[in-house]
Amino acid sequence: MEMCVARQPIFDRKNEVYGYELLYRKDSTHNAFDQTVDADQASTETIINSFVEIGLEKLTNGRMAFVNFTENLILKDIPSLLPPKLLVVEILENIKPEQSVLRACVRLKQAGYLIAVDDFIVNEENLAFLDYADIVKIDFLATGMEAIYYVVDLIKKKKRSGAKSPILLAEKIENNNMYQIALRMGFHYFQGYYFSKPVIVEGRSLQPSAINRLRIFQLAMKPEFEFQDLAEVIRQDVSLSYRLLRLVNSAYFAFGGPVENIQQALVILGSAEIKKWVALMCLLDANPDKTVELTRMSLVRARFLELVAARLGREKESETLYLMGMFSLMDVIMDCPMEEILRQIHIDKKISAPLIEETGEYYELLLIIRDYERGDFEGAFQKGSRFGLQQADMANAYMEAIQWVGLLDI
Repeated sequence: MEMCVARQPIFDRKNEVYGYELLYRKDSTHNAFDQTVDADQASTETIINSFVEIGLEKLTNGRMAFVNFTENLILKDIPSLLPPKLLVVEILENIKPEQSVLRACVRLKQAGYLIAVDDFIVNEENLAFLDYADIVKIDFLATGMEAIYYVVDLIKKKKRSGAKSPILLAEKIENNNMYQIALRMGFHYFQGYYFSKPVIVEGRSLQPSAINRLRIFQLAMKPEFEFQDLAEVIRQDVSLSYRLLRLVNSAYFAFGGPVENIQQALVILGSAEIKKWVALMCLLDANPDKTVELTRMSLVRARFLELVAARLGREKESETLYLMGMFSLMDVIMDCPMEEILRQIHIDKKISAPLIEETGEYYELLLIIRDYERGDFEGAFQKGSRFGLQQADMANAYMEAIQWVGLLDI
């Protein structure tokens, strides 16, 4: 059976990742909203198989996993098959707060599970969930502001009275304005495309430290560079020098003896790995105020495109595609327009053109992984089919990329 798994990060007020919502589809024609598919069967198969084959901790990097459950699965205690320390049980919006459902919620909470009400619909009947839920998710696109304010005020009153009150999660946050409104209203968690697609902040220039890192990147990206020249520049950066020596002296390379100087470390890495490593360092240090989740997302994109290149028999292009994927979120990470960032380093047009012009074959490949991030598997499969990619190829590459990034311990 073919399965597709996507994950969308959920951020807290500090812009740190609290967890991921796991989005499951059987294939491109069996989506969660497809009424022709038995929702219980599809959910059970994909949840059990994914958690057994992949491992929940690997899939979410040890963070909380938000998973949708139907009423039937909740009443059958299916969530109890999964670890409570990592699972948030999401009650679907079409489930009514009947006594049998509320009793099941109590059992799950007593067993240590967190309960979230998904796409909370504001009406008198659903208010009963507020006494049982740990998290209430409100769709900012589908819910009117008057209704959102009503729920916010109701929960604040519960809290002031001393009663246990749920935490609010704003979902479908599409832009900065919606995000700022949710912040001011007191929402604690946030989810939506705003956090996973480039946001251009006009009129902001790069800081000197960022420019220095990009200059190092520019030197490393030359088709032919002298290891000695690059070593001289890296020696002037304590953080980069430490990280480079730590990497090369790790068990991963098993060089056979300690590496004690920068030039020797660069030679051991080799030019291809140097380019990847320098690009990663630029991302990690680009903006300390940004969550590292954007760096992880960049690396998942990079690794996915590298794997896809191999599946297409285009290994010679894998390095270019890797770097394009890695830099695809650089504008939001550095709070600077993509054109300005790429102008600073004069990167190869094969990498810069797709990111700036948003056209061409490479950009079409980038759109595949963007569709996966959003759970739009049908869109990803349609785009991949133009290149002759099979569904299994893309699904396996996506999961392999997630697990590979998890091993980097970022």
